[in-house]
Amino acid sequence: MAPATVLTASTRQLVLGRELDADSAFAAVSALLDATADPLDIATFLTAMSAKRPSATELAATVRVILAAARPVDWHGTAVDVVGSGGDGSDSVNISTVAGLLAASAGATVAKAGNRAATSRCGSADVLEELGVPLGPVELVPGLLDRHRFAFLFSPAVHPVIGRLAPIRRRLGFRTLFNLAGPLANPVRLHGRLIGAADRRDQDVMAEAAAELGLDRTWIVHGHGGLDELTTTGPNRVLAVDGGRVHERVLDPADLDLRPADADDLRGGDTAANADAARAVLAGTAPAPVLDTCHYNAAVVLHLAGLAPDLATGLALSRAAVASGAATELLLALGS
Repeated sequence: MAPATVLTASTRQLVLGRELDADSAFAAVSALLDATADPLDIATFLTAMSAKRPSATELAATVRVILAAARPVDWHGTAVDVVGSGGDGSDSVNISTVAGLLAASAGATVAKAGNRAATSRCGSADVLEELGVPLGPVELVPGLLDRHRFAFLFSPAVHPVIGRLAPIRRRLGFRTLFNLAGPLANPVRLHGRLIGAADRRDQDVMAEAAAELGLDRTWIVHGHGGLDELTTTGPNRVLAVDGGRVHERVLDPADLDLRPADADDLRGGDTAANADAARAVLAGTAPAPVLDTCHYNAAVVLHLAGLAPDLATGLALSRAAVASGAATELLLALGS
């Protein structure tokens, strides 16, 4: 069936407020990514899906389509990822990116997925490029993981079919289905994921989709104040996915004696400013709220990687990597 026919039929259902079943959603997203799909049909479908809001089944089907079309990463180990869905509007420093570097310097193997800024001033790709970390091609990933335990999976390089939609998504100007699917579509074999969601409903849907996809050791977190990562500003809602089930818990930074912060303490700037902030965290010279927040997220990554039995141990490992100079050494090695 022609992409236009599939997309028109699916969009009609969405406009009526009806959810697509797994097969229909898979067919619709496949048509969306077809090179012959009309840009207007793509924009209309994405708008209707955003207005209705994706279901877990629609999101899981989208992830399956994306992974089927992804460029394969020829690496046979296992890694962890730490990534946010974006859209929290906080303009914070690049917490998940720095947390990934901290966790890698403390012993985890991190395959960090990400892209350039879309809803913020500085995305993960922007800050890593400023720091001198390679953004691609995909063929570099296995060697980087083997040598340094850290590699960045740049979305346009890993998912070129989605990259074709970038001009349309920019014109739409709002978050789409792919903002939720992207964090769940890392092609590297993972044994742990820390994924941030800026919206509680998105968090619920992403967790349910992760369970449908059979993902384990996956934490979907919604930070206090609406951040798409764990924060030290207050208690954080966590949905932990394991064995096809979702378990809710609350993580309070006070339980780990982390110093309370407010949103302004975590605010970043442009790419150069956020790169400076990242260097300061890795060197241990950043302000306490930024340091604590990055260590907090790194502690979870180390726990999900199986290197820390609890978050207190993860915090100690992350802080030790900074104190020993390993975190700064990793950044220098990645840029060499």
